[in-house]
Parts: sequence; C-alpha cells; structure tokens
Amino acid sequence: MGFLLVVYPTVREVFIDDVQIGSTNEPFEVSNGNHRIDLGTNRDYTPSSRRVDVRGEPYAAPRTTSFRPLTGHATP
Repeated sequence: MGFLLVVYPTVREVFIDDVQIGSTNEPFEVSNGNHRIDLGTNRDYTPSSRRVDVRGEPYAAPRTTSFRPLTGHATP
C-alpha cells in the first residue's frame, strides 16, 4: 500500500480504476501497482485520466499527480 495525492483547484471525487476512493487535495491510501486515475464523468478537466504507479509511498511523501480545469470551464 502507498499514498496518493491528486491535486486539483477544488475538491473533487477521485476515481481509481473506475471506483471512487478519495478526494482531491488530501492523501489517501491505494494498493501498490499501476492505476488509472480520473475525476469522474463530468469531463471538465484535463487530462481525461492519468496512469500512476504506486509503490509504497508514505503519507508524508505521497505519489502525486494533478489535473486542471479545461479552458473556458469554471470551477465550482
């Protein structure tokens, strides 16, 4: 198990391999391995998904990835 931090300008649900597992901007625990990360079906962000390889990162230094709003879409 390792920790993952998904960064986004607002709080959003985070989906790992199509299962909602946490929220943006707060580290959460994930099983080791290569995972597909996205922020749900409202695709007002880019990229549409990311692949992240988790390898036992501690809470204090989580694996980090980020998304950003699409241009022209307001963040709630």
